[in-house]
Parts: sequence; C-alpha cells; structure tokens
Amino acid sequence: MKNIFEILILLTSCAIMLFMIGKINKMRPDIASYYDLKHENLKLLNYFHGISATAMLLPAWLINPLQNFLLPFPDKINISQAIAFLVSFGAIGFFPWKRVGRDVNEFEKGSLLPPAYIGMYAFLRIAFLIIYEWFFRGLLLLTFIAWFGMGWGIVINILLYTIMHAHKSKKEMIGCIPFGFFLCVFTLWWQSVWPAIIFHLQLAIVNEWPPLQKFFQPQKQTAL
Repeated sequence: MKNIFEILILLTSCAIMLFMIGKINKMRPDIASYYDLKHENLKLLNYFHGISATAMLLPAWLINPLQNFLLPFPDKINISQAIAFLVSFGAIGFFPWKRVGRDVNEFEKGSLLPPAYIGMYAFLRIAFLIIYEWFFRGLLLLTFIAWFGMGWGIVINILLYTIMHAHKSKKEMIGCIPFGFFLCVFTLWWQSVWPAIIFHLQLAIVNEWPPLQKFFQPQKQTAL
C-alpha cells in the first residue's frame, strides 16, 4: 500500500504540471516554445515555474522517508565517470542547436524589459530545473525502479518525461527519448542527480540565452 500511495502522489504531481501546461497554452498559445520569450510569455512562465515547482515538492510533504541520498554530490568520481561527464558537457555545449530550430533572430519581437525582470525569470527557471531533475531523475526514477525494476523504471521515466513535452515540437519530443535515457544513466551511474541537473541547466542556457539577450537591447528599426 505504501508503494502504491507513493506512486499515486508522484503521478498527481505530474498531472498538476500537465494541467498547468494546458492552462497556460490556452491563455497564450505561442508559449509552446521557450524561445517565444515575449513580455507576456515571461510572466506566464514565471507562474508556471512557481506552481509546478510547488507541485513537484508535494511528495516531500506527503512521503516519508524520501530518497534524498541522491542529492549530495558524489564523494568519489572515478576517471571513466569524469571523462564521460566532460565529453558529454562539451557535446551539449558545442552541438549546433540553431540548425535544429528556427533562427534566433526570429524569436523575440517583444518590448525591452528591465534586467530585474529577466533576473526573476532566470532565478525561477534555474530553481525549477533543479527541482525538476530532483523529481524526475530522483523520486520518479527510484520509485518506479523499486516497483517495476530498472528496465521498466527507466522506460516509464522517459515516457513521463516525453509526455511533459507533448506541447512542444515533434523534434523536441523525439529528442526527449535519448536525452531522458542519457540523464537516467548518469543519475544511476553517479548515484546522484547533479549530473542531470548540470546537463539540463546547460541545455537551457545554450538554447535560451540568445533570445533572452534581445531583452537587453532595443530592437533595430529598418531604415525607410
């Protein structure tokens, strides 16, 4: 009964996130891409990050004890783990992301925003991604591995992770499968969620910083 209760609580958190995504998409259809970072979209994303982070922390109040041993950074990292991490970090950083999406110049068409507003978005986005990986590659992954075994636990984790991106492009949904597997493998290999957190934050920075930069400079006007 305890395992069933834990799974129901975790699935409830996922359902709340999916509900928030659907609600926001109805309010602002073009929020389907994080690259559409207009003034109105940033406000909605801030609400989404705050409410979704609270939903993912829900198990921390209802499930005891939590599997928090994944949170500390590993005390010992062997050479193969270090090399794999550095190679993966470099691959994510230098991958030509622009070629698989729209040109960055097409993203932002909104007004100039104060740095403090961007700072609030960045803070909530970082906090959200840290909690997101703690939830998906920590609580969800370990709970389903304990219940269904490692193979099915990883499959279910990737499936839920992909469903969370159903509002985005087909390419991004397909990309969730190898990326989700990659994060699960690193989490289990390192016995820590921090590699997954770092890789996800890196991916967000690489993809979101170019459009965010446009908020700091006035839009260029075409000469008549």
